[in-house]
Amino acid sequence: MLNRRSFLSSAAAFAVFGTSLARAATELPVDPVSFFNKMKRALDPVPLDPATRASRISWLAAHAAPLRSIDIADDDFADLEAFGKAVGDARIVMLGEQTHGDGATFLAKGRLIRFLHERMGFDVLAFESGIYEMRKVWERMRQGEAARTAARRGIFGVWTRSQEMQPVIDYVGKRAHSSRPLELTGFDSQFSGSASGDFLMNDLVAFLAAHSIDTASIADWPRFRTVLEEKIMDVWNVEKKPSAEEHRLVLTTLDALIARIATIDGYEARFWRQVFKGVKVYAQDRFEYSTDQEPSILDNNPRDAAMADNLIWLARDVYPRRKIIVWAATFHNMRNPQAIDSETPDLPFGELTTMGHIVWQALGSEIFNVGFTAHEGEHGWVGAKPTPLDPPPVGSLEDVWGGTAQQHAFLDLRRTPAGGEWLQAPLLSQALFHMPLMADWSQVLDAMVFIRTMRPSTLVDSKSMAAEPPSRRLPFAPRLRGIRPA
Repeated sequence: MLNRRSFLSSAAAFAVFGTSLARAATELPVDPVSFFNKMKRALDPVPLDPATRASRISWLAAHAAPLRSIDIADDDFADLEAFGKAVGDARIVMLGEQTHGDGATFLAKGRLIRFLHERMGFDVLAFESGIYEMRKVWERMRQGEAARTAARRGIFGVWTRSQEMQPVIDYVGKRAHSSRPLELTGFDSQFSGSASGDFLMNDLVAFLAAHSIDTASIADWPRFRTVLEEKIMDVWNVEKKPSAEEHRLVLTTLDALIARIATIDGYEARFWRQVFKGVKVYAQDRFEYSTDQEPSILDNNPRDAAMADNLIWLARDVYPRRKIIVWAATFHNMRNPQAIDSETPDLPFGELTTMGHIVWQALGSEIFNVGFTAHEGEHGWVGAKPTPLDPPPVGSLEDVWGGTAQQHAFLDLRRTPAGGEWLQAPLLSQALFHMPLMADWSQVLDAMVFIRTMRPSTLVDSKSMAAEPPSRRLPFAPRLRGIRPA
């Protein structure tokens, strides 16, 4: 994900090498998730005697709730009763994913979304995509634009170009004009699709004009607009980095805009203030990006803070009495990252501040945070060559869960029956990046969904998207120190 020096990763790396996902056919030259694989190291088996391992397998077989399917079309929700009971009165359910290349996780999230919408009263779906773009996506969808076309204007292409994501988009589209739609919104400070370039500046000018603010009265407005459009919004042009002077111009103009609209009441003014705050964070990222500096996962902190600010604003100001589903990476959703012991200084989780942690501090028990994990199979970003999952380390959660007969299952980490105390202690799991990490996962997540066989995200039929607007961007993977494109 793009934060400070995090720009040279995943989709940005494709741009550096002259390959845009909008032009990709069936395969990309760099598999983003392979960056994480380079960080993997040999792990000694966890000391776990056969009797203890067998008892944990038996416990999971008895207490993890089997899921009949991960098909969104399956509307017999009897197997999701345990999930619904665990969610309880939570108002915000956060659905994570190990990487952005987990096709089976996308499918599973789709079925949980349908259940939450149809049975539990959730009616807002918030994406890890631009706050401005997602408002425009929903606006266009409500105006009658085809759901897949509208979605590609704002949802990151790593999802809209994924075959496994289409059922969710179609589900939202079919219900957009119903008596109870599933409203789309976004909380990212990044620009995520063509809607920003196509509409944002004109919408902003119209808003300012409606409040008698003439852009001619704003110092150097034409140049500000040019820099914003050419060097901030268009993230694929990585060589068009703003200069120090251009960076100052953007920040000072945004501050001036915030001051000019500070006394204006109403949702529109509050919305634009959120947009401006996010753009300031994003502009800082663009300015500080350098291929010469070693990246770190800590570079994600400013963006996560901005996303948290947006999500809290949505929960408290925009949808104060509505239930919200959050679609984002587990990396962003998790709380208490300091509970993760990576055993390497290259992954300083103890200094990490995630969106999920900030939101949890603000909203507490209103949050229910779900992670996903897998035992075997492959993962891979849409259009990239799949990467096989490594066998789970002996004694890890995936190892013992794989010892059951379950294909898909749900596990509540908040309330575990007797015998499950081992789940509230340090335990290896691959719920983050498919990388073995040690943590008391009950302090990081509220629940886990087990998928025995992961499958990668696959590219949707290009013919079906021929007439759709290009989705030029992907979210950028959390940077790991020392990882560079091959």
